[in-house]
Amino acid sequence: MADRTGLARIGMRAVGGLVGVAVAVVVIAGTTLLPLQDVAVGVPSKTVTPVAADQQRVCPGPLLALAADAGAATRPSAVGTPVYAASSQDAEVRGLKPDADSDSADQAPQLVSMRTPQGATAPPLFAAAQTQTASTEDLAGLAAAACAEPSADTWLVAGSTSLGQTSLVLLSNASEVDATVDLTIYTESGVVSAPGATGIVVPAGSQKVVPLAGLAPSASAPVVRVTTSGGEVVASMQQSYEQGIQPRGAELAGATGLPGRQQIIPGVTIASMNAVQSAQSAEGVSVDFPVVRLLVPGAADAKVTVGAVGEAGTAAGNSYATTLKAGTVAELPLENLKDGDYTVTVNSDVPVVAAVRTTVIGSKTRDFSWFSSARPLQKELAAAVPSGASATLHFANPGDGDQTVTIQGARGGGSPTKLTIPAEGGAQVKVAPGTYTVTGAAGLTGSVSLSADGRASSFVLAPPGPLAAPITVYPN
Repeated sequence: MADRTGLARIGMRAVGGLVGVAVAVVVIAGTTLLPLQDVAVGVPSKTVTPVAADQQRVCPGPLLALAADAGAATRPSAVGTPVYAASSQDAEVRGLKPDADSDSADQAPQLVSMRTPQGATAPPLFAAAQTQTASTEDLAGLAAAACAEPSADTWLVAGSTSLGQTSLVLLSNASEVDATVDLTIYTESGVVSAPGATGIVVPAGSQKVVPLAGLAPSASAPVVRVTTSGGEVVASMQQSYEQGIQPRGAELAGATGLPGRQQIIPGVTIASMNAVQSAQSAEGVSVDFPVVRLLVPGAADAKVTVGAVGEAGTAAGNSYATTLKAGTVAELPLENLKDGDYTVTVNSDVPVVAAVRTTVIGSKTRDFSWFSSARPLQKELAAAVPSGASATLHFANPGDGDQTVTIQGARGGGSPTKLTIPAEGGAQVKVAPGTYTVTGAAGLTGSVSLSADGRASSFVLAPPGPLAAPITVYPN
C-alpha cells in the first residue's frame, strides 16, 4: 500500500502546479487586456525662420525696335528712355545687362530693390512702375508697365505677328544664376510646335529678347506661357503696330492672372468708339475694336460668360456667353459699349486666362492698350504712378458689400482720399504722378490707366509675394 506521506506530497505538488498555471494565465490575460502606459520618444527637430529676402521689382526697360538691316533683323535697339517711379526713397536701383544696342545704362532694364526689415513677418509696402512715350517714324505710342516680381510661371495674353504687328517677349533675369526658359505658344490654330521655343538661356543679371514672329509667324491672337528652371524671370510682351507706313501704337503688357474659373479685369477704358465704328470699313478695324482675348489651356472645352459693368459714372455694360474650344485662342468683341471705364469679369466652368485690348483715336495719333486680369489685393498696398500722362486708379469689388479704401500720398503730403467701391462694381479716382499707400483693399482688384490725346496704356496693381515661412528641420 502506498505511503500516505508520499501521496500527500504528490497531491500538494499537483495543486501547486495548477495554482502556478492559473497565476500565469491571469498575468498573461492582464498584460493583454489591461491598458498599458503610453511611452513616446519625441523626434528631434528644430524650427528655422529663413532670413527675409530683399523685395525686388524688375522693370522691362525701354521700348525696343528691331533693326531694319536684314542681316541683323533680330537685333533690338533701345528707343528712348522710360520714366520710373518707386514707392520708397530708400530703393536701390541698378541696371541689368540689356539684350539690345544701347548708349546709356538708363536704357537697360532696371532692378529696383528694397531691404526687408530684420524679423519682418510681412513684406514691406513697395511698388515701382515705368512709363514711356515713343514718337518715331516706325514706333509711336504710350507704354506703361508695373515693375514686377520674378516668377517661374507667367502667362502673357497679348501680342500679334500679323501683317504690320511686331511682338517681342522680354525676359529679364535679375537673379545670380542663369535661367532656362520654355515658351508654350497658343494661337487661334492651337499650340505651336516651334523649334527654339524651349531651352532659352537667360544669363544671370541680364535680359533676353525673343521676337515672337520667329516662333509663331502670322498669329493674330497669341498667348504665351513662360516657365523657367534655375533662376526666375520677369516676362513681359512688347507689341507695336504699323499700318502701311503709319505707326498705330505701342504697348508693354505684363503678366495676366494664372488660369482660373474667374478672371477680373479692372479699369478697362473704352474711348473713341464713334471713331472706331466709323472706320469699320477701313483697313485695320479688326484690331481697333475692343475685344476680350481668352484661352482654355486645359483639355476640356469651356462655357464662359463675359460681363462688362461700368464704373461709377459710366453707363451699364453688357454680357456675353459662348463656348470656347480647348487649346485654342479666341477673341470676343465687346459690343454695345459706350465710352467709359468698365470692370470686365470672365466666369468659366474650367480654368481660363484672359485680357482685354482697346484702341484710342486722337486728333493726330492713335494707340492701343492691353488690360490684364488682376489678382486680389491685400489690406494694404503701395501704388507707383509715373509721370508722362494723366493717371487714374481703378478698383473692382467682386464682393456682395460696398467697400471703402483710403488713398494717401506715400510721402505724407496732402489729405487722404476715401473711395467707395460698390458691391459687384468698380470705382475710380484720378491721381497725380507719385506714389501712394492704399488701405482697406483686401479682396479688391486694381489697376492704373494712363491717357493722353491719342495715347493710352495700363498696368495692374499686384500684391507682394509672401515672405519665406518658418520651416521645421528634422535631422537624419
